Amino acid sequence: MNFLRINTASAALIFTILVVVIVIPACGSASPPAPAAIEYPAPSFIASQDCEGLEHGMLPLANLTISSRGQNDITVQVEVADEASERSQGLMCRDTIPSGTGMLFTYDTDRSSGFWMFNTYAPIDILYLDQSGHVVDNIYMSPCTRGLSEGSDTDDGWKTRCATEANAYIPSGAWRNTLELPAGWLETQGLGGPLDQEITVSWSTPGP
Repeated sequence: MNFLRINTASAALIFTILVVVIVIPACGSASPPAPAAIEYPAPSFIASQDCEGLEHGMLPLANLTISSRGQNDITVQVEVADEASERSQGLMCRDTIPSGTGMLFTYDTDRSSGFWMFNTYAPIDILYLDQSGHVVDNIYMSPCTRGLSEGSDTDDGWKTRCATEANAYIPSGAWRNTLELPAGWLETQGLGGPLDQEITVSWSTPGP
């Protein structure tokens, strides 16, 4: 039987090739760097006399997950209104509500009343949630701004008009928390249309 004879130079060359072959795949298999975190967009407010007395900052943020059977989970970063003054202002005077963002309103007890859209410029889909995060009702809400084109809305008349429109926003059952999202955004995620009883919402508590 004949054996392949390898001289010293050939052996060194083969060894070098083997090292390169082993090292290159190892480098190529390294995980790519993690993508940079998406920065939450700063709120944009309407410049009007009706909006001057409001807080124009951003509320604490929470990561929120919307789940539905047969669908991939959807992650949303939302502002959390957990104080009475924050809930009272809500999304008033926001110029827009960017896609993939929203506002979560949290309470300590169940409620049965609805929300209104007084001095609110962006259309909203509101999800009323029970204590476990299941959707009780999902309602579209239209902006209710001062009648600038008419120029005749008194403060009392304006509030009365918004309160009357809010009769359509009363949910079908008791709720504990609410989630407000840009109108139509949930539908773009495959969860729009009639109320889906399988939808649940969960979130983490925002930091200090």
